[in-house]
Amino acid sequence: SALGFVAIGFAFMGVPQILTRFISARGRDEIVQGSLLAVICIIVFDTGAVLAGMAGRSLFPGLEDPEAILPQMSQELFPAIFTAIFLVIVLAAIMSTVDSLLILASSAVVHDVVQKIFHPDLSEHRLSLYGKLTTVVIGAGALILAVGEVRMIFWFVLFAWSGLASAFTPVILCSLFWAGTSRAGALAGMVGGFLSTVVWVLFFKEQFYDLYEMIPGFLVGFLLTVGVSLATE
Repeated sequence: SALGFVAIGFAFMGVPQILTRFISARGRDEIVQGSLLAVICIIVFDTGAVLAGMAGRSLFPGLEDPEAILPQMSQELFPAIFTAIFLVIVLAAIMSTVDSLLILASSAVVHDVVQKIFHPDLSEHRLSLYGKLTTVVIGAGALILAVGEVRMIFWFVLFAWSGLASAFTPVILCSLFWAGTSRAGALAGMVGGFLSTVVWVLFFKEQFYDLYEMIPGFLVGFLLTVGVSLATE
C-alpha cells in the first residue's frame, strides 16, 4: 500500500492533461511558477482529502459507499447552506477536470488515430464533426459507468492513472535526460508499459499482495524504452 501511494506521484510527470499546461506556457519563468503553485495546491488538497477520509471512516464506520463520504460528512456536520456551497464547489472542480479530459481524449482519437492513420486528407469541418461525436460517445460511456450499480469509480481512476504513468512517464523521462532515446524505443515503452499494467491486474496482482500495477508497468516501460533504443541505435 505504501509503495502504491508513493508510485501515484510518478503519473504527474506523464499524464497528457498536465503536460499540455507546460506546452502552452509562454516561457520558462511561467513553467517554474506554475510548477511551484501546482505542488503547493496538490499538497494542500491531497492532505485535506486524506484527513477527510480518515475522519469520515471514524465518524461513519458503517457507510455503504465510501466514495460518498464527503457529501455525507457535509450533510451531517454542517448547515444546509454550507452543504450546498460545498457540493457546488466539488461539482465545479469535477466539471473543470472532465471537460479538459473529454477534449483531450476526443482530440487524441480524431487527430492521432482517424486523421494520421486512416484519413490524412480530412477537412477541418469533418475533423470538428468527428471530434464532437467522439466527445459525446466518450461522455456517454463514462456516464453509464458512473450510474451503474457497481461503485468502482475510484478503481477506474487508479487503473487509468497507472496506465497513463506506465505508458508516458518512462518515455518522457528518457527523452528529457537521455539523448539516446529512439522513436522505436519510445513506441515500445509506451505500448509495453500500458499493456503490462493490464496484464498485471488480470493475472498477477492478487499473487503479489495487490501490488499497485503502476510499479511493474513503469519498470517495464522504462526497460523497454532503454533496451529498444540501445538495440536500434
